[in-house]
Order: sequence, then C-alpha cells, then structure tokens
Amino acid sequence: MDLSSFLDYFYFSYYIPVYLCKNQEVIRAVPSQGEDTHPPEDYLALLTGDPSKKITYIMTSFHSYYGCVHLEGNQHLLIGPVNDFAYSEDSLAAIQKEFGVADADSPTFSDFFKKIPSQNWDSFINTLLFVDFLLNGTKLTKKEVALISPQQSNMPIHEEFVLTNALEKEEGALYNTFNVEEAMVRFVETGQVEKLKEFANQARYAKIGAIAPGALRQWKNLFIVSVTLVSRAAMRGGLSPSTAYQLSNVYLQQVERLADVEAVKALLWQVQFDYAQRVADSAIPLHADKVLHEVVQYIRNNTNKSLTVAEIADRVGYTRTSLSRKVKKELGFNLSTFIRDTKLEEAKDLLSYSMQSLGEISNYLCFSSQSHFQKAFKDYVGITPEKYRKSFWQVEQQKAHTGDSLEVPHTT
Repeated sequence: MDLSSFLDYFYFSYYIPVYLCKNQEVIRAVPSQGEDTHPPEDYLALLTGDPSKKITYIMTSFHSYYGCVHLEGNQHLLIGPVNDFAYSEDSLAAIQKEFGVADADSPTFSDFFKKIPSQNWDSFINTLLFVDFLLNGTKLTKKEVALISPQQSNMPIHEEFVLTNALEKEEGALYNTFNVEEAMVRFVETGQVEKLKEFANQARYAKIGAIAPGALRQWKNLFIVSVTLVSRAAMRGGLSPSTAYQLSNVYLQQVERLADVEAVKALLWQVQFDYAQRVADSAIPLHADKVLHEVVQYIRNNTNKSLTVAEIADRVGYTRTSLSRKVKKELGFNLSTFIRDTKLEEAKDLLSYSMQSLGEISNYLCFSSQSHFQKAFKDYVGITPEKYRKSFWQVEQQKAHTGDSLEVPHTT
C-alpha cells in the first residue's frame, strides 16, 4: 500500500494528525508542520517500544491520547493527539511546556492543537482498530489494544498489593460487591492508578446482582452507576467539578451508543483509569514542570520504600534544600510531610482491605518502628490504627446487613 497517500486520505477524513515513523523517528507528518508539534520522544519510545503488541496507546500528561499501529519493516503509524473535549488555555499552556516550545511560538503551536477535533476514547480505539485492519489485515478487539502507562517505563510499582488477602473468600470470589465498590472508589479518589490496574485482575471475580433484564442493559446500568461514583470520588480527590462533569457527560453519551457488552466493559475500565489518572495529576498544577510530576508520582508509587528528601532530590538532579524550596513554593506543601502523609494514606488502605498486622504494615511502609507508625497514624487520622480498622469493619458489617451497597463491578 502507498502509505504516503494513506496518511493524506486519513487526515482529510478525520482531521487528526498522523505520523509515519521508523526506528522511533518521524519520517512523514500530515498535516505539514514543524517538528515542535511532533509527538515528544518519550511518547514515541513508549508507543513503538514493543512491536509484539499490534496496537498501543497512551494517555499523555495533558490527558490526550496518542495511538500507534505497528507495521512491517519496523514502521509505525502514530495517530493523535486527540482529546475528549476542546483544550482550555491552561491545558494548551501545559502542552506547550511538555513539548518544550518557546513562548514566542505559542500562538502557532496552540493553533495547531485547537484545530484537532475532539474524539472520545471509544471512537479513538475504533479508529486504531480500523487502521490496523486496513493496513495489516488483522481483526483485533478492544481487549487487544494495549494501554502503555508512562509510569511503568521508569517507576517500579508496589511489590505487594493491598487486596491480596482481603479478596480471598468463597473460593476466590469477593464475598461482598460493596467491597469492590469501596476499593474502586478509594483508588480513584486517591489517584492510585497502578493499584487500580492491579485491582482489576482481582475484581473480575465479583458477583454481580441482576439489575436489568438483559446483559447489555445490565452493564450499561452498572456503567452509569460507576460513572456517578467515580466522578464524585474524583472531585473529592481534587479534580475540578467542571472537568469531572464534562467527562461524565462524554462517557455517558458514549455508552448509550454501544451495542456490545465487551465494549461497555472496556469503556468502564477506561472511565476508572481516566478519572484516577486525572486525580493523580490534579495534586500538581497544569503549569508545573516534569520534575514536580516525577517527584510526586515517585513518592506515590514507592511508599513501600524508605524514602528521604535527599534521595528523591538526587534522583531528579537537585539538592535537598533546593528541591524542598521548589516544592513548597510551587505546590504549597512540605516534601517530607507529603512523604509521610502518602504512606499513612496507604496505611488506611492496608488496615481497611487487608488482614496484615500492624507490625507487617509498619514494616511494609518502612516506618522505623511499630510504635512510631502508631503515633504518626494517630497524629494524622485522629485515632489509633486498631480503632481505625475496627471502626471500618463495623461500618462494613452494618452495611452488609442492611444491604446498603451498590453492586458496581470493576472490569479488566
């Protein structure tokens, strides 16, 4: 096939930028543009790094999507970026910083992105599947489109998972779907993206009560409930109400157009991931630089390590004092306090959803001693870890007896 002509036809059908790449280098771009609007090198590397995955996509730090269809001869077709809704001035400023564009070039750069039409996630994935079918002749499904997480490329995830023990009951099934709902909402509210991904593999065993006569309507109803829950959780986690409601409207419109149960399940996962990722990013202003994003995400992804401000500063090429000053000035909080509080938020999850002892939790989160952990927890939460766990399970048992739960599954 004449790939050069294909790029032209594709662009004038969708008006979404498309790039032909070879060996992680853009060799043709449509529409014609300067290199400052080409996909950044780190995104190129992530998307093209594993040719065994026929179609890959990423969500960028500015919450747009890039997709990649792998071709023969180490060639790749990159499509994007697309966004769920029109870019705001703040998001355009964030993109400009991400791409390293000078202020003098801002008007031309912003105009390029403003011309890209909005496209929702489901349509975007279908576009990638269609392009793959045309160019490679393969018939893939949404399940086979691989989401590549930027965090996975250079940040280790937790070695243990909070639900390892809590989910083992009734031959591996969740004993109460309320636990699924609670954990899912908690991970979204706290922006714990990696845990949410791992939780998906556990939650597939949840038992789902019938709330509609047919499977498709059942999953659409569950989807509507889930969007309501995660949008509210995201707002509690710091996401702006305007963004949360915009996303909710976009996703609810999408799901009603779907006619396949698996497509609804795939979109349900995307909703939860999208909201959780936005919450994770909401702790950091859009204008913040990559250093601050890396610092915050590194702390969140490594609560099971003995983290120090000096070690983190060295990791990002700063002195301890200069990084502390930068974080305080630009984010408004003390870095050492943020490390401690992030660990204690993790402790709340472990106390709620695992059967680990206080000593095990203290060791896992690398507190100097169990007594230090207990004191820090009480100072932060207001009650001891023992009382927190006891009160949590008393509430859970009461809800289980009264049936006060919404049976919201989490899909893979």
